[in-house]
Amino acid sequence: MKVLLTALNSKYIHTNLAVRYLHEFSVQRGYPCQICEYTINQHLPDILDEIYRQSPDVLMLSCYIWNIEMMLDLAEEYRRIRPDVTIIAGGPEVSYQSQQILEENPALDGILRGEGEQSFLEFQQYLAKERPIEEVSSLVWRDESGTIHTNPEAQLLDMALLPFPYPDLESLSDKILYFESIRGCPFRCSYCLSSVAGKVRYMPLPMVFERLQKFLDARVRQVKFVDRTFNCSKEYSMAIWKYLSEHDNGITNFHFELTAHLIDDEMIEFLKTVRRGLFQFEIGVQSTNPDTIREIRRTTDTERLLSVCRRLDKAKNIHLHLDLIAGLPYENLESFGNSFDTVMQIRPQQMQLGFLKVLKGSYMAQTAGEYGLVYSKKAPFQVIRTNWISYDDLMLLKDMETVVEDYYNSGLFSHQIGWMLDQEQSVFSFFLNFGKWKVANGLRLIPQSFEDRCTTLKNYYLSCHPDRASQLPLLHDLCLFDLCLHTKPKKLPDWVSTEQNLVYKDQIRDFYRNESLMAELFPARQNHDSKQLAKESHLQILSFDPITLQNRPIAFLFDYSQRDLLGNARFLDVSSYIF
Repeated sequence: MKVLLTALNSKYIHTNLAVRYLHEFSVQRGYPCQICEYTINQHLPDILDEIYRQSPDVLMLSCYIWNIEMMLDLAEEYRRIRPDVTIIAGGPEVSYQSQQILEENPALDGILRGEGEQSFLEFQQYLAKERPIEEVSSLVWRDESGTIHTNPEAQLLDMALLPFPYPDLESLSDKILYFESIRGCPFRCSYCLSSVAGKVRYMPLPMVFERLQKFLDARVRQVKFVDRTFNCSKEYSMAIWKYLSEHDNGITNFHFELTAHLIDDEMIEFLKTVRRGLFQFEIGVQSTNPDTIREIRRTTDTERLLSVCRRLDKAKNIHLHLDLIAGLPYENLESFGNSFDTVMQIRPQQMQLGFLKVLKGSYMAQTAGEYGLVYSKKAPFQVIRTNWISYDDLMLLKDMETVVEDYYNSGLFSHQIGWMLDQEQSVFSFFLNFGKWKVANGLRLIPQSFEDRCTTLKNYYLSCHPDRASQLPLLHDLCLFDLCLHTKPKKLPDWVSTEQNLVYKDQIRDFYRNESLMAELFPARQNHDSKQLAKESHLQILSFDPITLQNRPIAFLFDYSQRDLLGNARFLDVSSYIF
């Protein structure tokens, strides 16, 4: 009997950890199954055809907030193609209200709730006629008469039993890989499903080290820990951080979700020493409104949280990603703006403006009526309005979110946007008004190239500050510097030029012909052929120093073979070789 574990990832670059755990846990115990991974960006008919070609007898669907609608459509359509197939769903989007989901979706034969490794193994044993269906833990199923049955839940799995989920690691070099060392969460935030995930359980550290070494040896690009609060145990998190620092391969980045108020002085002092780009931290601030913090059942000391973030950012070696959530209780537009301005004082590498999603099974879903919380009944179940914020205000924040993502979080405009924000009293007002301006100018839904977005940013800035037109030469060079950080400047905005390079074309030619200098500047390259290096790098002359903003000629060499987490090329000040 062929069992097919099916995943719909949000992007091609992602991998599905859940189906890989199920596969390895089952196969290692003698019960075969197969995996197929697609994305929500593919056409459903194409996915159906691919599944049909594999002829599964049992189709297992991994359901999340980003794919649930498409998964249910897939089940319904594949049922038409293969009426005889058994279709079972699992994952967080079907683990709550499971009986109701089965009643509303007749294409599904059953649902495996919660953690799936043990219950999937037992379901495989049922398929092999080694166990009655009534003894498959956590299964909600429909019998031949249409009656729905709910089996007792499975015991929480010992983390030492989790298999390594990537036996095909060598073929995944272009993917983001996910890793889990902890299950459960010590906190009970009202909007999060981790609040009902049970006690905190840890994978034994020797097992963690062994598996992390596999990632390091394979020199994968990025590993994201999916642990909800990675640093809930100082001893555990420090042991992992120290191992990664001591065995750093100079390439792999590790992403962690942290609670800032649990980071103490010893941890900060250690983190100052790690390689730039080794760690990426995601810290959920959510709000700085004390009434909101209390109501969502967090115990955050906002001042301490922000102090820790500032200290983490000071060494400039850790990529910092901070989150806020719009639509929480007691948070209106003004309050959210205060939260945004407070957090943006830190200038994290990424500032995520999220919107409340009312997840099935969460405390927020149970108490929605008390807050006048109206939310979409379609995934991702996003807030529509509350007693404190209107749909109109949320639309303003959605327009603002777009420009924050495009112009701040993308990292493409870091020097231009940084210079502009340094002159603003309120970063929130800058981005909020930018969103309004794009709507008013008919630009909200129009796709724009990198170059067009530079022009849009310049035009918005000058519309806000027409008296600063004299600063356009500086903005020109900041724009050109940002462009060069990401690509050789071939196509430019119509207000940006590289004419300065023509003045120094002889010096630039001689620069690349200096073989000893090329060997010094590109030590990792075995081949220092001047023509090849000129193709893979770029030397740009500017009239302003984009770092200090001084008005002086300066020359930068951009090396596109080495980039940071935001895609910025390595750059060197080579003015002494040119002028």
